[in-house]
Amino acid sequence: MASKTKKLNLKGKSDKKIANETQKWKKTVSADAAKISKAGKAITAAKKKIDTANDYLNKANGYKVKSSAYDALETQIEAQEKLLAKTKSSSKKKTITSKITSLKKDKKSLVSDMKKIASSAGYQKQMSAKTKAQANIKTEKSKISSLKAKKSKDKKIYGQYSSTNTARKLAARKKLQKANGKSIRSKIKAVKKKYGGQTAIYRADLKTSRVFMLGEFGPSETNGQDVPTNAVDKSDPRTNYSVRNSKQLSGTYYLFGKSFSDCDKQYDILQGWARKGVEVTVRGFSKWNHAYLSSVGKTAYTAGNKNSMQLSITFTYAKKDKIAYAKKKTKKKSKSSTGAKAGTKKTKHKTVTIKSGMTYWGIAQSYNVSVSSLEKMNKWPARKLPIGVKVRYQ
Repeated sequence: MASKTKKLNLKGKSDKKIANETQKWKKTVSADAAKISKAGKAITAAKKKIDTANDYLNKANGYKVKSSAYDALETQIEAQEKLLAKTKSSSKKKTITSKITSLKKDKKSLVSDMKKIASSAGYQKQMSAKTKAQANIKTEKSKISSLKAKKSKDKKIYGQYSSTNTARKLAARKKLQKANGKSIRSKIKAVKKKYGGQTAIYRADLKTSRVFMLGEFGPSETNGQDVPTNAVDKSDPRTNYSVRNSKQLSGTYYLFGKSFSDCDKQYDILQGWARKGVEVTVRGFSKWNHAYLSSVGKTAYTAGNKNSMQLSITFTYAKKDKIAYAKKKTKKKSKSSTGAKAGTKKTKHKTVTIKSGMTYWGIAQSYNVSVSSLEKMNKWPARKLPIGVKVRYQ
């Protein structure tokens, strides 16, 4: 059994260290997955080579039966090795080890027979290619087993760093928002005390403590509603609901700064918020917690002084929505009908339900039939039969 991953002690580690370790272990887990995928592709390539070799080797008299017997022994050995890994009892381990040794001895004998048959038929090259491919599969399977164990361990370590990193980021963001909120309230209070009524604009997410304090002139708020109606014969139209389609605030505002150049820099930032779709909070004639700058323009303010700028701004009331990503649709396999189709005769076939370790060769020995007849009667390949399916033998 794989040992449990110890809980990491991350107290005292800097936020930068945690963030770096999170990225490091994320890359490690991705690398593990890539290696597993590569090993899987190597197994697929080796299986294709075995199939190609078998196309020749199965032509040799007696080879197919020996090959099926070999596959059966391989399956049994794999099952026994898995059982050995799980068994704790020393006496049971001894019995299983003895059984594995016996099965490997039988397998070795079969390999010798298969080589002789292949050699006599002139298929030494194909037999060599198959043997090499089988060895590759065994190596890659062992590699995958080790990599999966490593990936599982690495993933747990990554999870600990990732959750700590996320928690720290959230705590840091809340701390920053609290500090910025306090600073913004202080700035608004100071300006209103000195100049009176002003409109305040600041980021709704409180990522910065920047607040625009603007003079306000002629503000106008409009609310648009969709009211669908149904016509009624010889009567007034009817409706049963209304939906807000727009809510806007527009007006003339005055931006102040140390100089006209300073005002221009502030204007560029405000325009940047509009372009990037930054959600803002408005406190003035209208008090909105959620708004967007849908229009920002500047005009030469000749009546004013050199440290001010006249702006025309339109705000649109809206809440930020979450982006919904389409879920990938998975094709559901339709269950094949097991009942008899209309117009067909019911035939009595004898079948056996496949269990772990069973092969055509084993079934052929048990029911006194040939492997070739089993392959003709059933659709599954001789190399590996799906567990749970019913195989016809008569």
